[in-house]
Amino acid sequence: MKTKNNITLKEVLKSLNWSTTLYLVLSPIAAIVILYYYSVHQLFQWQTLALTFFMWLASGMAITVGYHRYFSHRSFKTNKFFEYLFVLFGSSALQMSVIEWAFDHRNHHRFTDSEKDPYSIKRGFWHAHIIWLFFERGTRLGTKPEIDYNKISDLWKDPFIRFQHKFYTPVAIFMAFIFPGLIALSWGDFWGGVLIAGIVRSVIVHHATFCINSVCHSLGKKPYSLEESARDSWITALLTYGEGYHNFHHKFPGDYRNAILPWQYDPSKWFIWTLSKLGLAWDLHRIPEERILQAKAEVLEQRIKLNQLTLKEKAILNAKEQFEKAIHQMSELRKQYKKSYDNAKNILKEKQKELINAYKNYERTVIQYAKQNKLNLQN
Repeated sequence: MKTKNNITLKEVLKSLNWSTTLYLVLSPIAAIVILYYYSVHQLFQWQTLALTFFMWLASGMAITVGYHRYFSHRSFKTNKFFEYLFVLFGSSALQMSVIEWAFDHRNHHRFTDSEKDPYSIKRGFWHAHIIWLFFERGTRLGTKPEIDYNKISDLWKDPFIRFQHKFYTPVAIFMAFIFPGLIALSWGDFWGGVLIAGIVRSVIVHHATFCINSVCHSLGKKPYSLEESARDSWITALLTYGEGYHNFHHKFPGDYRNAILPWQYDPSKWFIWTLSKLGLAWDLHRIPEERILQAKAEVLEQRIKLNQLTLKEKAILNAKEQFEKAIHQMSELRKQYKKSYDNAKNILKEKQKELINAYKNYERTVIQYAKQNKLNLQN
């Protein structure tokens, strides 16, 4: 039997990564059965639930902080101890090795929304969420190319990462199931550790991470860039350890933050920041305020142009001129900041306030103009 693309059932079956596909399909069913059985027979132990919470947090954050912001984007530096923790607990998330994960993710940013994007939302919500994982690399049905080690040479030179890549399956099985089982054995609940802190927890972490590729490219706003499908949403941030501010991330992928405002939920950012204050992380990459506000201003102007109007009002032009002047002053001050922090730091703070106020004035003026002309500036 062939489809309209001349794809046969035999080719589909041959292209499937059976171990991955079976686990991703059967594990949610198993998790429901496990939770039902434990509930009916009242088998839950508080120690095992506490262990499950720890494994959920450790494995999930090892993906967002470790696999994503550290290994894939190099947005900060840390010591070997935390590198090892990221690798080991990242393995327990059952999301491939650091090498595979980072290679696919860098391709995702390099080719976002194109044919070469391994989990492009353009192929559909469920493709981006999970289906892209079902197929082997380099097959006609798969969207993951064979690994080009030249594009991840910074990772490949690390012997521990190479070890994890070579022995990924036994390392992942041990960290995902045996490790929590052995801990739970200390209070006599080995199988609770394997089933609840292992299988059930892995399903929750899987779909939290998968939501970054699907929900974060479907739901939310685009305040920093209209060019890509990535969106900002506080709702998805709650599901994805702070990764929900995805429009910002795609515009500025090297920043260690996804959420830039203090009240926005981004525990991955808070963890990295805390490490830096303890001297355990350094060289945190942070996009300058003027570049962020400039990106927001460009989006405002693009939205006006989409309504087939131009910004020629005198008040808008004056506000824009003041904003651009503030950007220039801030950029010049940063050059001094690099040479002498002590001389520039106080002035830098004042100029930053002026920059933010100049942007807010420009934004307010543009929005008033849009309302007067009954324009739609929403996504």
